[in-house]
Amino acid sequence: MGRRLAFLWLLAMGLAGCAASPKGIAMQGNADGVIIDYVGDVAATLPIAQQHCARYERVPVLHEAKENHAVYFCVRPGAARPAGVTS
Repeated sequence: MGRRLAFLWLLAMGLAGCAASPKGIAMQGNADGVIIDYVGDVAATLPIAQQHCARYERVPVLHEAKENHAVYFCVRPGAARPAGVTS
């Protein structure tokens, strides 16, 4: 009986962890930029991009938004935008 309860407890904790996961997930990233997977509104990816770029003392600039991912460039504050950035 103890093993069964332990298993159920671990299962419940795993499900709770899934429910608390963020909607956007940084798929790939470095100091130059980040690709964020999302569902719904692309605006929800901005805080994730800001957090990622802040690690490199940079700010995000949206480069491209597709139906399931957004691409941000991380640029130094006040720097000129990278070539190809229209937003």
